[in-house]
Amino acid sequence: MSLIAACENCSKKKITEVNKIAAVGLCKDCSIASTIYNRYYAANIPLEYWDLRIGRSKEDAKANFKGPSKLIDIYFELSEDLSKWYLSGRSLCLAGTHGIGKSTVATNILKRVCQKNLGALYTTLSDAVAVLTSAPIDEKFLARKELLETDFIVVDEVDSRFAPSENASDLFGRTLESVIRTRISNKLPTLLISNSPNPKEMFSGALKASIDSLMSKIPIVPLIGKDYRKEGVNEV
Repeated sequence: MSLIAACENCSKKKITEVNKIAAVGLCKDCSIASTIYNRYYAANIPLEYWDLRIGRSKEDAKANFKGPSKLIDIYFELSEDLSKWYLSGRSLCLAGTHGIGKSTVATNILKRVCQKNLGALYTTLSDAVAVLTSAPIDEKFLARKELLETDFIVVDEVDSRFAPSENASDLFGRTLESVIRTRISNKLPTLLISNSPNPKEMFSGALKASIDSLMSKIPIVPLIGKDYRKEGVNEV
């Protein structure tokens, strides 16, 4: 609604709600923006990332984005040719220190997916586990279908700090293994985000061996940098 309030024309029309179907009477720009934001919402992209941008060009990004330059390269490589990425079924794992922009880049890629009207989904590993283990049966079925069949997904916080016990680690591992195995088999792009330099180390035993084998097909991009969360990441 803040978008409509800022529009000189639409703010005068007393529109109080924008549902999944764009409100009737919006100007062209607000209607397009409303449709895009509804796609962000459907993709579960956190609200704080909706208007946070990497940059319109590499030059803009390098001047304003505070994270590692490798993240800028990944963003433009993947977001500028989504069709190639989708057809190749390519997956990546961005692994490294806290607060350097991994989630910002991942959600910006997902926003590009939404803008192309392709299927997109953002989740954390702990949220996926919670839904698949505790939700009503119909919600479990829908969540599993989305995780396994959506065109592009981001699984954030693949991190041992969210699985402090052996039982939790086993549950997280079995969930992640199922998702990765199915998506790799079906060549569906998956972007994993971890604050650990080696996310496979959060698992053990036979499960670790299985995940090691699957993760060998997902290149891990190591990233190191300063934690900018307190300062924020500039948008362009």
